[in-house]
Amino acid sequence: MRRRIRHILLSGLTVLLLAAAAAGAGETAGGQVTGYFTDYTYVRPVMEKTTANVASFPPYTIVTLDVVDGTWALYTAPDGTSGYVDYTRLLPVPVWEEDPERQVYSDKKIGVRSLPVYEAAVVYTAEPFELLTVNGHIKGFDHVAAADGTEGYIISSWAQDAVFTPKAISPTTFFVSEETTLLTLPLRGAKEAGTLSPDEFYQTEGTCGDYYAVVTDGETRYVPKAAAVLCPYRGGDGRTFFRRPSGVKKSESVPIETLFIRARVLREDAELRRPGKSSLKLKRGSSVNVYSVCGRWAGVTCGNQGGYLLRQDMEILTGAAMQSYLRGLDLSGGRIERSGLLDEAFAMVEDGNPFQARYNLLTGADVKSIFPLGIPYFWGGRNYRGVTERLPKYTTREAWQSSGNYYQQGTIYVYGFDCVGFVKNVYSRAGRPISGNIVDLRANVYCSAGKHVYCDNVHPLPEDWTEAARVMRVGDIMQIHHPGNHVMIYMGTLRDYGYTEQQLPALAKYLDHPLMIQCGENPYSYLRFKNLIESTSDSRISRAEPTDGGVGVCILGVDPADAEMVLTYHDSTRRCFDVEGSCVTILNFGSVTDYFVYRMDGVPAAPEETETPEPAGSPEPAETVSPDPAGSAEPTGSVSPEPTEIPKPTETV
Repeated sequence: MRRRIRHILLSGLTVLLLAAAAAGAGETAGGQVTGYFTDYTYVRPVMEKTTANVASFPPYTIVTLDVVDGTWALYTAPDGTSGYVDYTRLLPVPVWEEDPERQVYSDKKIGVRSLPVYEAAVVYTAEPFELLTVNGHIKGFDHVAAADGTEGYIISSWAQDAVFTPKAISPTTFFVSEETTLLTLPLRGAKEAGTLSPDEFYQTEGTCGDYYAVVTDGETRYVPKAAAVLCPYRGGDGRTFFRRPSGVKKSESVPIETLFIRARVLREDAELRRPGKSSLKLKRGSSVNVYSVCGRWAGVTCGNQGGYLLRQDMEILTGAAMQSYLRGLDLSGGRIERSGLLDEAFAMVEDGNPFQARYNLLTGADVKSIFPLGIPYFWGGRNYRGVTERLPKYTTREAWQSSGNYYQQGTIYVYGFDCVGFVKNVYSRAGRPISGNIVDLRANVYCSAGKHVYCDNVHPLPEDWTEAARVMRVGDIMQIHHPGNHVMIYMGTLRDYGYTEQQLPALAKYLDHPLMIQCGENPYSYLRFKNLIESTSDSRISRAEPTDGGVGVCILGVDPADAEMVLTYHDSTRRCFDVEGSCVTILNFGSVTDYFVYRMDGVPAAPEETETPEPAGSPEPAETVSPDPAGSAEPTGSVSPEPTEIPKPTETV
């Protein structure tokens, strides 16, 4: 109220002073006055207060008039119309006091007014977080200039000084899809301070509203978050593997090739760029594992090194791409022969698996993967029909018994085989069904009877693993106890699949060691299924958890110190070799208490075990497993799983 009274008194005094000035001006007709009226003003055709008017203008509009006498002045409108205005109530335009320039903003829309009064017209609307420059003040108002040069007044209390301290965040790497301007402040209209190139990657450790803070040449600069494409090569927890491509919504399907973690380098000396470190040169043909895809770049790892690789310098190794790549290599040393057991075993690995591709090329087979990502590990999983009932989509199951510290009862997992389920189904699909629970074929029973190839307490494996491989045949089954049970199938050696010392220098001295195909722990399998879960729009799969492996290859008798990679995932640590993008795990028998290698030819079947159906409570009624038809691996459904198959020592499978 007091402010209003002061305003009225000030206005009255101003009118008196202006009237006196106008009276003087009337003596010198032809001069000009500039000001504004607080009321709606009419422009008259003659110098009389009549009802007629030729134009008008609203209150608080700044006008310039040509003085005619002490009362009347000539007004000319923008469209050329002219007339007379009684200017005795004209108020002068206030003069603001000049200040040192400072920058302000508001987190809400604010109007820039033509005059330092609330009722004045808005000549410019500043958006939230838009930069304005203050260069003066008049009581209660700041005189400002917008980025486009528009000047006016804002209420002083509506703005705050543009001084920022970025909020600290975890180090984040990003790219820009096109050349992007850096700003001195995280505000619209801020001064430009250089550009970011799409040919580089950048890191930020701070954020301000809709901007990331980037330090360049010791100065903090800002880039809009909307222009940044996040592209981790490792997730925030060190385990997250796949990131949905930028711009792809959760409801949209993701191309299946983005779920493959395997790629190969196409160009000699391709550059692997590493945040905070010097770049590495990758040789043509090197395998990399893809963690994320963003714009022109992919976040990858190569061995134990992580960084960024231009997408044009790599090729995703699907089955067709792997076959094309292998045709350029000399596989003449390969000696693997076709086997119905291997046909079925390799159908359970992921599309693009190098062992599957080499097997096809060397034998003329045409084995295709049942699932593009392979078959996952599921403790107690034995039923082939249950695994494949939703082809080409995966099935989920609720874990009904706990296994170790990673498999929680009542949690939903992507359904697959356990080690026994894999071996029994390979043999069954190949026309050689195994009755009973094969983990009951204990060494202390069959070794003493001579029904074995190798046995720890009667006929142990030779110290020379190459000799062991010469005796073993494709399809031989190995059981190990440590103290849990695990079974796997002999599949040949690296040399059998055409690998050479030049192709695998890290495995040069192990080319003739036995290779086993199994369903067990494998970091790459785990990560592939984690990718699937994180990227799918299928509600059944998206609420599942990945178990810790799937169908893959391991090599026997390798010194753990020689392993290229030590990968920690899912509360487990695995030592493995990257073989053309496939994770080959190792088993050095350091924790194996006893073992038994046998050949199904001539080995009597174990007594039939009493089978119990999988308990009710499967999360999706449509996924209930029906009994398999005659000849399937499990005639009456799932079998109660054996004791914990795979404990977690570092060097066991």
